[in-house]
Amino acid sequence: MRKQRKAGLAIAAAVSILLASQGYAADIGDFLTGGSGGQGQETSMPGGQDITDAGMQTGNGQEAGSTGMQTGSGQEAGSTGMQTGSGQYAAGTSASQSLNMVTCTDPQTGLNVARAVVPEGYTVNSETIWCGAVQSPDYPAEVFIDAKSQDGSIQMTYESPIEFIQILNASVNGMQFVVHQDYQVSIDYLMMMLTYMNASQYCDYVSQTCMPGTSGMTLISETPLPQETQALMDQVSRQKMDEINQVLAASDGVYVDLVETTTAEKTYRYTDAAGRSKILVINCACQGVRMVENFSSYGMGTTNITNLIWSVPYRYALMVDEDKYEEGRVIFDSFCTNTTISDQFKKAMADLSLSIVQGRANGNTTTISSQTSYVQDSVSSSLGSSDDTYSGMEAWDDAILDRNDYTLSSGDSVKVDTSYDYVYELPDGNVYATNSALDEPAGGTLLYAN
Repeated sequence: MRKQRKAGLAIAAAVSILLASQGYAADIGDFLTGGSGGQGQETSMPGGQDITDAGMQTGNGQEAGSTGMQTGSGQEAGSTGMQTGSGQYAAGTSASQSLNMVTCTDPQTGLNVARAVVPEGYTVNSETIWCGAVQSPDYPAEVFIDAKSQDGSIQMTYESPIEFIQILNASVNGMQFVVHQDYQVSIDYLMMMLTYMNASQYCDYVSQTCMPGTSGMTLISETPLPQETQALMDQVSRQKMDEINQVLAASDGVYVDLVETTTAEKTYRYTDAAGRSKILVINCACQGVRMVENFSSYGMGTTNITNLIWSVPYRYALMVDEDKYEEGRVIFDSFCTNTTISDQFKKAMADLSLSIVQGRANGNTTTISSQTSYVQDSVSSSLGSSDDTYSGMEAWDDAILDRNDYTLSSGDSVKVDTSYDYVYELPDGNVYATNSALDEPAGGTLLYAN
């Protein structure tokens, strides 16, 4: 039975690297605050000020069911406004918008790992967490970005992909040999255990358990999921299940019987520690994959292992003074569609996944934290002095957002709301969008949508 179980776990662990669409024993709060496993990097735009962390930390998770998954509502470009208890907020665009491209460098390795897109005057703080609390073979490192306006009234955060596992069943002849425990690390899979949540549930999880010092957290609205977005989510799920099962075809008794892909945007009102009325907007995606392993042998009986391996490919949050919501919403839309990890960082994480899984299968790796030095050295070696590029965000619904895509002289992609008629690349690589033909920036190069 031990050989059967080891073989099954090795197959499942190896296949888990396919679940990445492009994070062990520590405080779960690390994964929303940026953690303590890495050194922060602060970048001040002109007129900026020091950033203080959002201070998010998590408590207990919520149940999302163990035998099935429900589809959550998704997100749409915020152009129709939101209905609040006190009136209507319109999230329309302004006459012009300046997008500053801020490169986020990991001070531990010197690598450019991400890009944040913010208005002039914002301060950007970034941190790369190596083999921390919620890292996994798929995502041995993550990037956390925090951006803040000069007066502190608008704050935005981004978290790169993380991954969890929910153990639904692990039994031999009906007798359990592993039991799921939220926030504990699965030694077999090198992943933190957490009960599955779809994107809508995950938004609530963040709002309810990750905002200390706040009070009166109340849901205002959930942006309706357009029919075309739901169709895209369903297509992504079918393709993912087909891809994994093709790989598993030669593995008798191992298969995926369910994939769910969801995206959501939810808006909340709360009061901060200083008594100010604030608006919280959370935008995220989740993907859950249910994997089944059945093995039988003479004298050993039947082994069944069923797990939900689920990821959060991206999570964005806006925390804004209520009277600044309209301004903050426009900025947040651009932040969400352009702030992401670099192509090189994505590739490095994918390349490292297989090495970590192989090390685990050979009994050389028992914790992700033990791989910190190896992961950092490998990434430094693989990326070296290569320039960072950004082909676009990893959001699945990117294709239907109300944005035009432009290619900069560097080859990078940037997305701008379709309401702007003229988009220019400035000499410093930043972008300026306007609705006036007379508002042409000095030295700017007119861009055309792809």
